[in-house]
This record gives sequence, C-alpha cells and structure tokens, in this order.
Amino acid sequence: MFILFFLAACPLSARAMEGGASHYIQGAYGDFLMGYVPAAGLYLRNDFMFQSAHLSGAIKGGRVYGDLDTRMYMNLTKLTYLTDVPAIGGLMGLGVGIPMIVDLGVQGSMAADFLTGSYKTKQFREGHIQKAGGGNRGGLSDIILMPLIMAWNLGECHIVLSPLVFLPTGYYNPNVLTNLGMNYVTFDANAAFTWLSPKGYEVSFNAGYMMSTENEATQYQSGHELHLDWTAAYHVNERLALGGVGYLYAQTTPDTGSGAKLGAYMSQAAGIGPAVTYTATLGSAHVTLFAKWLHDVAAKNRLSGDMIYGSFVLAF
Repeated sequence: MFILFFLAACPLSARAMEGGASHYIQGAYGDFLMGYVPAAGLYLRNDFMFQSAHLSGAIKGGRVYGDLDTRMYMNLTKLTYLTDVPAIGGLMGLGVGIPMIVDLGVQGSMAADFLTGSYKTKQFREGHIQKAGGGNRGGLSDIILMPLIMAWNLGECHIVLSPLVFLPTGYYNPNVLTNLGMNYVTFDANAAFTWLSPKGYEVSFNAGYMMSTENEATQYQSGHELHLDWTAAYHVNERLALGGVGYLYAQTTPDTGSGAKLGAYMSQAAGIGPAVTYTATLGSAHVTLFAKWLHDVAAKNRLSGDMIYGSFVLAF
C-alpha cells in the first residue's frame, strides 16, 4: 500500500550530488501496491534499513575525496492518516517520518602523485601524498513531512499524488564525514500508479522530481533529480506476494555554487532486486511484513552498493 511505504525515502550522510547521495535513497519508493491506499484510517510503518556502498571521486565538506565507503543502519518510523473526501471522490491525508540512524560508518581517502623541484636547476623529485579519515555516528536524521496525500481507487487502477518535504534536522558539520543530515531542504513531487488484476498480477510505478536548496555551509547547490521506482509482482493470495523491484535515477540539472569543485557532477544510477510481502492477522489488527534487497547495477557519480529493507505495517 502506497501510504504504508512511501516515507521509506530518507537521507544518508554523504551528499550527488554533493558526496554522491541526496535525500533520494536507492529504491526506497519501490514497494508492493505503491499507488494503492485501501481505506481511510491510521497507519504505522517501521522500516529498518542497511546500506553498504562505495563512491570514487566525491566532495565532502569542501574536500575532494578519491574514495568513500559507507555502511549505515537506519530505522524509520512513519505515521500517516487518511480520511474519505467525497468532494474529490477519493481519500486525503497527511503523514510524517522520523528517521533515526542507529550507526553510520564512513571512510574517505585522498591520494595524489606530484612532481616537485626547480626548473632552474632542472632537478625534480616525484612524490606521493595520501590521507584518510572517517568515523561513526548515530542519531536523528532529516525529518520527512507529507503535508498532503490524495488517492483514488478506480477499479483495477489506483493513483496517489503526494509531495514530500525533507527538513534539515540531522546533525551536520562540514569538517567531518559522518553527517546525519544533508543541511538543506528538499521538495519532492510524486505520483504513484498501481495496476492490480483480478488474477493477482501487479505493475506499479512511482515517479518523482526533487529540488533542493543550497547547502549554505559548503556553498554547494545540488542539481534537480528525477527518480522512477517500479514493482512487478504476483499476489499468490490475499496474504502473500512475490516480485521484483527496481529504480532509475538521473540528475537533470548540474551542481553549482563555489563549493562545486568537481563541476556539474551529473549523476545517474539504476538498481534491481527481489521483494516479498506477507500479511497476518493479530487479533483485530492487520500486520503486513515486507522484505527486499536492492542491488545497484549501474551508477555514475553516486554511491553504489546494496540496500536491504525489513519492514512491518500496522493498520488501525
């Protein structure tokens, strides 16, 4: 269900954009029935995520790093509420997501060969410099607001429209690698669509366009981003579904600002992986479990690796 997974998008510490990441997380919008809100009510979802990723050539805190490696454990708790609105023939609501980074480990290294000497004496000496740094940190990341959700169920087709706003509430220091937030606001316009046949076949898409403010601490303005997440699945019965998920990502405008030392730094990426969901009944409550693994198959100027998700949803 769309409203139960949508807030899975959450920030990492590195920046494509600045540091090779942004408020968009690989495949975070891709889930079963992403364009379907079944009924009005209150929904609670909890996602636990693990990411292991690598990037060659990135800017962090104004420094150019040859390599960045990150491992992150994050928990994201979301509350969403929807109500029937006859005037639009569908549902309207809002939501909020609170991301807590349990542990973030980042390691970065810089290396360069150089030539030193005197043209006058014509004596030169080759040299090499290498530096490394990193650390671990945990705490509150950037809070996510869903100020408006609109949903329609039209037979086999289902549509959801919703913007997201990412607030810079996570710890940020341009002099360290282990930042918990981005230090800028991101606006993300989204539209989701689901087709679910009576025979159990599902095709779902979510398309979004992200625009961010400048990181004033580093004078870095990340470009606009276009992301498309998809799910293809088969619902074995009303409880169990199996499928595949994936994403396509592209930066549509260049990075700018005095801090953009690598120039336009245009980013793109794609990933794919398996997913499974199962719904159980606990008393009068319905509990839906989700699990998925997403592997990046292509990435340019962006963190690339693996994301593993484990989630549960309670519908009240």
